[in-house]
Amino acid sequence: MESPLETKTGEVPVVYCIGDSHVCFFSGQDKIQPDWPNASDDRLPWFKTYRTGSSLAYNLPKTGTRTRGRECLLEVLDTQVPPGARVLLSFGEIDCRAHLIKQAQLKGRPIETVVELCLDEYFKAVREIVDRGFTVIVYNVVPSRVSSPGSEPKDEDNFVAAGTWRERNRAAMLFNEGARRRCAECGARFLENFPRLIDARGKSIRWYFWDSIHLSQRAMPATLENFRAICPELGIPPQRICHPGGAAVMFDLFKRRCRRVAKEIRKLPRLFGAVS
Repeated sequence: MESPLETKTGEVPVVYCIGDSHVCFFSGQDKIQPDWPNASDDRLPWFKTYRTGSSLAYNLPKTGTRTRGRECLLEVLDTQVPPGARVLLSFGEIDCRAHLIKQAQLKGRPIETVVELCLDEYFKAVREIVDRGFTVIVYNVVPSRVSSPGSEPKDEDNFVAAGTWRERNRAAMLFNEGARRRCAECGARFLENFPRLIDARGKSIRWYFWDSIHLSQRAMPATLENFRAICPELGIPPQRICHPGGAAVMFDLFKRRCRRVAKEIRKLPRLFGAVS
């Protein structure tokens, strides 16, 4: 990979990435980074990441929520981000996976209406940050987990999800469409990689994920290419984008099954200890 473009001061341009666990993708590692105020272990030169726990997009304008998403966001902006810097916001995946479909069913409303209401709240916070003079980049919601809770292989974390994968991915697509439109209206930029992460049926391609919901670094080259288009000033070099073939998908499935078997084997000493 080419060296990142440096500014006249010798510093690499940086995007300050703030959000839920999906912001950890920009750390350059397939792992969950610690919550703010603990420091992330960032490996890519263009990004500094700040994880605000399981914050919801819907709750960002509100103080006093269980996750303190707004408070954490403002703390990072006030203490870590220089005036006028680039700020990437990563929120909404939890809303789409765990809440919006359920709310649509409970209230008897179309999913389109519920998604729009969520975006109305989210973009109150987005516009607030734009008005503070930051260059704001809104990151899209990534495709949802394929299986339903309880049916996930034992090597995967059993993240909460409502509805089917089709319903969740439709909610995510509606969310992204609305976010893109609102970004154009308020002067924010929109970073999208969702279309590259689904197959012809609209189903998430698991090869791009390191667990049931979080993107692996396999998706980073395509994401960086999209970043090059919306932030050319970062000087990100051209990326070689790999697409999974049949053999790669099968090998990935084999590795997942091996991890599952290894996990079960590690349980055996505890099992025999309990029996004895």
